Amino acid sequence: MARTTGNQAKRRRCVARIKFWRRSRVASDVTLGILKYKDPSKPLKRSLAFSIIKSFIRRLKKEDYKYSGTFQEAIKPVLIIAQIFALMPVRGVSSKFAEDLSFAWSSIRTYYALVTILCFGISSGYNVAFVANESFSFDSVETLVFYFSIFLISLSFLQLARKWPALAQEWQLVEAKLPPLKLSKDRKSLAQHIKVITIVATTCSLVEHMLSMMSLDYYVSSCPKWPERPIDSFLYLNLSAVFYFVDYTRFLGIIGKVVNVLSTFAWNFNDIFVMAVSVALASRFRLLNDYMLREAKMPTTANYWMQCRINFRSLCKLCELVDDAISGITLLCFSNNLYFICGKILKSMQTKPSISHTLYFWFSLAYLLGRTLILSLYSSSINDESKRPLSIFRLVPREYWCDELKRFSEEVHMDNVALTGMKFFRLTRGVVISVAGTIVTYELILLQFNHDEKVLGCNEG
Repeated sequence: MARTTGNQAKRRRCVARIKFWRRSRVASDVTLGILKYKDPSKPLKRSLAFSIIKSFIRRLKKEDYKYSGTFQEAIKPVLIIAQIFALMPVRGVSSKFAEDLSFAWSSIRTYYALVTILCFGISSGYNVAFVANESFSFDSVETLVFYFSIFLISLSFLQLARKWPALAQEWQLVEAKLPPLKLSKDRKSLAQHIKVITIVATTCSLVEHMLSMMSLDYYVSSCPKWPERPIDSFLYLNLSAVFYFVDYTRFLGIIGKVVNVLSTFAWNFNDIFVMAVSVALASRFRLLNDYMLREAKMPTTANYWMQCRINFRSLCKLCELVDDAISGITLLCFSNNLYFICGKILKSMQTKPSISHTLYFWFSLAYLLGRTLILSLYSSSINDESKRPLSIFRLVPREYWCDELKRFSEEVHMDNVALTGMKFFRLTRGVVISVAGTIVTYELILLQFNHDEKVLGCNEG
């Protein structure tokens, strides 16, 4: 009971600090206007009125009004898109402030996510039965791995949604203590970066899905399940493993297509989310590093470096909290990408039955390789930025070197700040080489057991 009361009190103090920071950001221009206006010949009420009007006019500028530079503001579009596809059922994601976020089981978003998870689980179960009883082949196992991984991904995001409001508030508290972003381009930089990542990845995912539908159209036109019903033949192919055990109806076929679209987005969103979080964490380390770099060659005090060290420790703690929350998602990202890259490279030597198959295969492989490489680089940038203070410390003149700076340097040198995959591996720059080496190793092993020289056509198999 005492522990619960203490946690509630701690949470109230946390929310109070956030609200104070929020009010101070909104009222800062007015306050500065009052403090700067000290003409005793004019009344205080008139100076207050002028300062409020000036502050309001400044806030009419589009860029200043639109961007504040916070993580919640930057990640907001990503979370909104995720909820359209039944992921991250958190309420209040359209707000710019983390204290407006909440999770509730009795929410339409949560019900939508739970129904979708149930559909993914049913699809995975039928695929397991199909592989175990009817067709144990590389293609059927690949489909099973796809749907089972989507089931785990959706469960992971539901678990993350429960932790996200508290995590976002902690992130906002850490941001409030960092050096402020003064320029408009700096405040909108993070939001635009994440927006570009989301748009490019989602567009590539959409193109890949359209090409996948074109490759299915080859079977619909050349060897349909029902020659007089092309739509039903197409819908049947999306979940053929399920309809092997369940009688097909058009209603179930439409549901199967919806599940297929949702699973495709979830598979791609997994990487998009980890990229966005990695970019945001790296940007906060970069903000502190740039602040120290500007002051490194100038006269500094022990108190200055102590404050910088406190901020650095806060960022390291934040990175640890984020990793504890998303490490399962990160592991699913890299294990999925590694498996499907190996599978697609193995199939690269097979003859394709149509041009649509060829276009889909090579675009999908190129997109998967590029996405994995970019994910690795973005994730490793957190570790790169956490080590960057060591090069900044070398610029400090000898006469301003102090014990506090020495302690700070030792901490940076000893710490290994990075996201992990369930603590099995750390996402540093060397992980790119490790992933590449693993792909080559497994590919050489798989090639020894591969005997399929072409993708099966209509009358083959």
